[in-house]
Amino acid sequence: MKCEVTVDHSAFLKIFGAILIGFLIIFGSMGEARAQMFSVGSQGPRYNIPQTELYLGLEPMDVTYKGGSMNSQLHPGAFEFSGSVLRLGYNSSGLNLFLGTGGKITGIDNVSYFDIGGNIDIGLMLERSKTFVLQIPIRIASRYTNMANDNVITSRYSRFKFGDLTGGAGLRLMVRPSNDIRIEVLGIPSYGAAFASGGFFGGSVGSIAAEGHLYFDHLFGNIGLSFGYKYDYRNYDVDENVYDYKISGNNIEVGITF
Repeated sequence: MKCEVTVDHSAFLKIFGAILIGFLIIFGSMGEARAQMFSVGSQGPRYNIPQTELYLGLEPMDVTYKGGSMNSQLHPGAFEFSGSVLRLGYNSSGLNLFLGTGGKITGIDNVSYFDIGGNIDIGLMLERSKTFVLQIPIRIASRYTNMANDNVITSRYSRFKFGDLTGGAGLRLMVRPSNDIRIEVLGIPSYGAAFASGGFFGGSVGSIAAEGHLYFDHLFGNIGLSFGYKYDYRNYDVDENVYDYKISGNNIEVGITF
């Protein structure tokens, strides 16, 4: 479902900043609940789980145009590419902040890519034991994505600049085979609004996030290591068909926990 939205660049940045500030406020109240996630009460002791993670990732990404044929002056498909994006992220008690960037330095010809965003997950407990947790995560997410083609510099369609606000729910499974090893997998489909930065149109975006992580806690005092994989799929359906794109990425990441 498409919608018309009028947002200028400065207004968008204010909205996006407010959303991230809201994330920070909300995750502070969620920290205690997540810290108790592996607490087993009378079943056994509470595990000391690291609450913070910093990670780096490399994400092979495919961006595909799906808007159909149109006047060549509108540059349909100008932002298509297949290449890698560098990722930097921060996780803490249900909050994830991230940014990604790519271009010639990462092997993408003509097109540059940048995004920044965050999400909060609120977990509804289904099952919990000493070594097993099953949840329904409810996710609220926002992201700003900017793509540009070096060969398109005069057209009003020379940049893809969209923010989005989405919500969804899925399933999360966490297993602890030993005191200092954790395995976590989750999948969350989401849907929401996409709005142009500096434009007069908007639309919708559907997404699918799937993740798997392996944590080795307390390897060096309070510091541990993490290894992860994330699949990120986004489908933009915008009033201006020239901006209808599918984006899929497979992020391989390594991080430290503390």
